[in-house]
Amino acid sequence: MAPAPTFEHVHRIDSTNAELMRRPFGVEPQPPRALLADLQTAGRGRNGRAWATDPSASLALSVALERRVGAPPLLGLPLAVGVAVAQVLAEHGAAVRLKWPNDLLVDAPAGRAKAGGILVEVRSAAPLQRVVIGVGLNLAPSPALAAVQAAQPVAALFGPGAAPPREALARALAAGLIAMVDAFERGGLAAFAARWAALDALAGAPVTLLRPDGTRTVGVAQGIDADGALQVALPCGGLERVVAGDVSVRAGHGIGIG
Repeated sequence: MAPAPTFEHVHRIDSTNAELMRRPFGVEPQPPRALLADLQTAGRGRNGRAWATDPSASLALSVALERRVGAPPLLGLPLAVGVAVAQVLAEHGAAVRLKWPNDLLVDAPAGRAKAGGILVEVRSAAPLQRVVIGVGLNLAPSPALAAVQAAQPVAALFGPGAAPPREALARALAAGLIAMVDAFERGGLAAFAARWAALDALAGAPVTLLRPDGTRTVGVAQGIDADGALQVALPCGGLERVVAGDVSVRAGHGIGIG
């Protein structure tokens, strides 16, 4: 059984991920640690994007786990994180879909919209390696969320007054993430592939691959491979393997959810 984490709840911090990443290493792996913040002043998402928090309507949680350098690689771990988070949210009454590689989407009046994101970071200091999993969620409607909605499709997981107590949800998420990593180390991404596929928001959808050089390719998303890369069927009949950081992915007719 995975060990229970130590749990900290702070009011204000720059970033929960950054705080757990910068803490000093010991000589042996430490028990899992979870850090919940009411307010982040420098929260980060994938590719360095900012992630704002609202003390009354959002959740910013990070979980740190340590292991030995040289342990089996965690290839595809962010996808398994998404599955674990989706499971905990379902248990609390919120249904989400997973948009490759690390976004949580909900159905909104104008279509699917982003309600949360995942950021996994790794730091090594031989003989130890620290894995920090950050989860940011829009729990409820708020003025801050409404301001963002004018620029991008975002939404809340719960309606007004319907969100569960934030600390209770954070503790459930932390426990679920620690159990997930334990299962991942034993079975890899294959242990989560079927559940990912059932939640895949891009499956069969038209996507546009936006490359750093500005070129674009249109295709159809065909799920993930054994390593967690997105597979895209191309008009020419080929299949392109897309890995995190290579391209941006936008679904539909130019409606960005990347």
